[in-house]
Order: sequence, then structure tokens, then C-alpha cells
Amino acid sequence: MFDFLKRLFTIPGVMLPRLGMKMPTLDFTFRTPAIMGWSKDIRMYWPHLSVPGGSLRVAMVAGIIGLGIAGGTYFFAARGVTQAPTYPEPAIYDVAQAQRLAKREIEVGKRPEQATQTLNLVIGSARIDALNFDTISVGKATGLAEALKISGTSANTLSCDTITLDGIEAPSFWMGNSNIHELEVTDNAADGLSIGATLAVVSDITMGSTRGTISVPSAANSSYDRIIIDTSGGDSICNSLTIKDVKAFGTYTGYAIHLEHLDVGKLIIKNSIVGSGTGIDTPDFTIATSTNVTTSTLTNNIERAITIK
Repeated sequence: MFDFLKRLFTIPGVMLPRLGMKMPTLDFTFRTPAIMGWSKDIRMYWPHLSVPGGSLRVAMVAGIIGLGIAGGTYFFAARGVTQAPTYPEPAIYDVAQAQRLAKREIEVGKRPEQATQTLNLVIGSARIDALNFDTISVGKATGLAEALKISGTSANTLSCDTITLDGIEAPSFWMGNSNIHELEVTDNAADGLSIGATLAVVSDITMGSTRGTISVPSAANSSYDRIIIDTSGGDSICNSLTIKDVKAFGTYTGYAIHLEHLDVGKLIIKNSIVGSGTGIDTPDFTIATSTNVTTSTLTNNIERAITIK
């Protein structure tokens, strides 16, 4: 075979210089300094490796090169792989799809299309036992519409037995287009407070059996630019939704905390501070007249100058 290749690449009358590669000479001896009359000669040289047989030598060299190429390809390919995030990392999580696939809890999701750190929970048509968000920092100086948004459509709402907002701090809060059987707003301070809920007969929401519900692990001790809970894909049901010690900052084109399309048995808002520094004559805490309420308890809420930075 080698004779065939030699004949194939031989040009009659043309002699090419022989090329070779040789390691630099490394073969020398030196003497160490004498210590208490004792010294030692040290000799350094390249180790010698000999592979017998021409074809065997070629095969070994080819194998080593092949392994090097394969290893390099795997290394650089692995460096370019983006792993799917696991809840509650910033991403889009389809709770209803996970439930349809008979999963017991949320696992992984896809990264948001925009380069943001959004935690987007798509719950349309899901049946959930509990949703919990605890000790979370959200917000961005500018460029966002909301820091925390729970919404659907007029046809697709989130129905919960109990929703609790406890220890919220945000520049603004708005709730509307919802039906609340029992509303409790207590021990809150706001830079302008407006509660204009409309009295109406609203059915109490009580979740029955939790059999078949999906478990959504708590999101806690984290930070995101915003949190979105989206039920626009279909009616969703939850036993409880708790949002505790969520703190937001920044300037928003909408409201920092935006809640709508809710049907709730009991909604509690307590121990929260809301204000953008515009003054108490411009309410930053608003429960709009599009919120229908059967009974309400409004105690210990005060208006004072507040600026959330």
C-alpha cells in the first residue's frame, strides 16, 4: 500500500527535499553544590519511546490524533450547551402541561424569549394545591411593565380558596376585574390609598379534594426581575396562594404589583408598604371598582408619605 501511495504522488524528474522533525537535544550533566562535602551529579535527557513496526506506528499515531479530536469536539460542544432550568430558576414553566403528563411536580422549563430573569408560571387549566412565594426581591430600575403580575382573561380566571399577600413592599399596587367573597385589608401603609370595591353577591370559593392536584415547589429566598402567573390559557384552580415578603423597586409603565381575573373565597392583604413618593393625593394602593366584594374588613390602614427605592 505504501509503495502504491509513493508511486501515486511521485512526479518524474522532480525531487523534493526530505522533511523531518527532530526534538531539540536535551542531554547534559551538571553537578549540585557541595553541602558538607557531599554533592551529586544530575543528568537530564529526553525519555526514549520506540514503537516497532511501520504500520503499527502509523495506527498508534492515528489513534492518538483521533482521540484528541474527539475529546476536543466533545469539550467545545458541551461548553455550548445550555441546560434547561429547574423550577424555581428564572424560566417559563407550563404547570397545566406538566399535569397533563401526569407529573407530580414542576421540574424544568424553557428560558424566556427576552434576555430577562423572569419567573413565568403558566397555569392555564391546572389544578394546584398550593402556590408559595416567600422572601423574594423583584424589580428593575426601568423597562418593565410590572414586577409581579397575576392575570388571565375575562373568560379564564384563577379561582382560589385563599390568597394571602403579607409583607409586600412595592412602589404601586393595583387589583381589579376580580370577584372576592371576603376581602380583608389590614395593617397596611400607602402613599395614597384607594379602595373602591363594589358590593356584590360573590360565591365563596372552596376547593374540595386535592386528589390529582399538581405540586408546585415554593419559590423562596430568590431574586428575579419579575414574576408572572398566567392563567390566560384556561380556568385554573388552587387551594391557596401565598405571597410573603416580596419586595419590589423600580419605575413601571404599569403597576409594580398587578392582580386581576381572580375569583377568591378569601383575599388577605396585610403588613404591606406601598408608595412611589407622588403624595397621598395620588393613590399608589388601589383596589378598583371592577373588584366585586361580598364582605370586607378594612382596619389599621394609613396614608403617609412613602417612597420605595
